[in-house]
Amino acid sequence: MKAEKFDGLPKGEISLDYETIIVGAGISGIGTAIQLKKHDMGSFCLLEQSDRLGGTWRDNTYPGVAVDIPSLAYSFSFEPNPNWSQLFAPGAEILDYVNHCADKYGIRPFIRFNSSVKEIRFDPSLHYWTIVLTDESILTARFVISATGILNQPIKPDIDGIDTFKGKMMHSARWDHDYDIQNKKVGLIGTGASAVQIVPSIANKVQQLTVFQRTPIWVAPKMNIKFPKWNHFIFKYIPFAQRLARLAISAGLEVGTFVTVQYKKLPFLTRGAEGNLVKFLRSQVKDPELRKKLTPNYGFGCKRPAISNQYWKSFNKKNVTLETETIKRITHNGIITADGKEHQFDVIILGTGFKTQEVGNAPSFKVFGIDNLELGQFWEDHRYQAYDGISVPKFPNFFLTFGPYTGGLNWFSMLEAHVKYIVRCLQKAKKQGATLVEVKQEANERYFQAMLKLSENTVFKNAGCQQANSYYFDAHGDASLPSPVVPITRWLRVRRTKFTSYIFQ
Repeated sequence: MKAEKFDGLPKGEISLDYETIIVGAGISGIGTAIQLKKHDMGSFCLLEQSDRLGGTWRDNTYPGVAVDIPSLAYSFSFEPNPNWSQLFAPGAEILDYVNHCADKYGIRPFIRFNSSVKEIRFDPSLHYWTIVLTDESILTARFVISATGILNQPIKPDIDGIDTFKGKMMHSARWDHDYDIQNKKVGLIGTGASAVQIVPSIANKVQQLTVFQRTPIWVAPKMNIKFPKWNHFIFKYIPFAQRLARLAISAGLEVGTFVTVQYKKLPFLTRGAEGNLVKFLRSQVKDPELRKKLTPNYGFGCKRPAISNQYWKSFNKKNVTLETETIKRITHNGIITADGKEHQFDVIILGTGFKTQEVGNAPSFKVFGIDNLELGQFWEDHRYQAYDGISVPKFPNFFLTFGPYTGGLNWFSMLEAHVKYIVRCLQKAKKQGATLVEVKQEANERYFQAMLKLSENTVFKNAGCQQANSYYFDAHGDASLPSPVVPITRWLRVRRTKFTSYIFQ
């Protein structure tokens, strides 16, 4: 359909451009497209705002970037990678893997690059979506699947004077590799997962590194190993061995995550984890005052922990300083803290994370359903909710690959479960000749109340989480990002549900 100014929905019968449009060509979009193609689910297209696929692993190229769960599990179950260089693969290898999957399964021709979605609108009379791009061109599709991920919009902190700094400033997710940080005075704002990888990677290169910490982070030892060539040979020619290893690691991650967050039922596990990590910190940092500053004042599990053998140890270096005073403002030359001290820098790195459960993110475009209801505003007014984390009432023919109460350690495990669910739902619609698929309001309400009740038993409702500043929590105070259900429940639900909670019309 040629580009035109969007000034209303088309009227009368139309010929749709696609049966399904997938928004996003990262891990989620590529994985969804592979399954749609495999199950012959009609014509489809992936809309990607960038000129390259890859999502999070395309955008995050900062020094030290790597996956924080074993790479043997960080892959599609149907496409294991026998060539990982190490247990925790660097980011470039993850990006190569996503590109490999897109090429092997023939998905690249289905991607429309440089196509950023502005908004989508549902026509309740003809049961289709109008997709409006930022260049005002229009596409139409029966179904839309949001696969934009959750960590794609970097946060620029609201700090007085942030635009006045005359030196170099960059976000960790927008690393400028043309800028040489060698022998520079560097200020790093933030101590989240990205900072844990950046700090030890640049500490020996810069003249001075000052890390501004608002909330300390729990850090566990990184048991990394490099895979020898014979290991690659075994995985390549005996794929069952790698599949077995993937299954064991995935099960361990899922079970470990679940029992850890079940604070009210199994508090001794959480306290045990905290005790072990405090011992690890003690072995890494000798200065008791510095250790105190680096010790989290919230419970383990309140926010996603990190893994590193060098992060805490980096603060022993003479050129690395931990600053816990609040940032008051940014000046032409650097940062002034609440104690009045001015820290002068050549470059300021923003390790300040991403938008998560906020209006305008996940999905990163406006979604107007029945009665002109906008999804982001609906969540803002009525709390984050989605049936099975995938569908929302009044938004027919629209599916989320990542919705409220579905997050876990391994993105691939969650994604494959959701895509299997979505494909089965579309198959039922195809079999019945249905052009409208919508979850029932009463079913969604029951599910949402169940999620709230289950969350009451998790570590997130522990008073110790109040100081965590965790992205697990939304503006309503709900821990609406992590899943509170037993992983096996999700595994069974996506395979066994008969979709009786949906309207097929």
